[in-house]
Amino acid sequence: MKIFLVLLALAGLASAQTPTPPAPETTPLQGFWRAVLPGGIYRVRLDRIQSVSTHEYTIEPLTRVTELTIDTGGAVVTRFYYLEILTPQTPMGFGQSAVDLIKEKTEDVANKVTGDTGVWKKVTKIYPATTHAHTVEYRVESKDDIRKLMSSAEKAWSTNHGEEIKLD
Repeated sequence: MKIFLVLLALAGLASAQTPTPPAPETTPLQGFWRAVLPGGIYRVRLDRIQSVSTHEYTIEPLTRVTELTIDTGGAVVTRFYYLEILTPQTPMGFGQSAVDLIKEKTEDVANKVTGDTGVWKKVTKIYPATTHAHTVEYRVESKDDIRKLMSSAEKAWSTNHGEEIKLD
């Protein structure tokens, strides 16, 4: 009887020491794409994304926009964009310094109007010409930032694995 009790106690100890299998790994980003930018944070469920697209267009004769749009089919469209001031080239360089000076002054005025040189603080909406109801907009520093965001969003969406990208 004593041997039986000892064996029973040992069996209890052995089962208590059996390691439990690890829980499936979960992360806060599982099923989400998140972009952390100086101007804010954007987070979207991957199963809500319907399209991820980029395109370029010109507004006014001197500004080119490179834009990434994330469509979720909901009420809000998200846009990430880079603005590039185009400098016209004069024939044979005549008067090019005057054109360059105008570009520089235009950029100076833009910086004074916004009160800061941080590009993310320069998202400007002028009602009614540029107001986009239900649109969240992030302005980024470069075309390369748009490429990085696009690549990250496409990867997360196509693989259905959560991902985060941080832009400084």
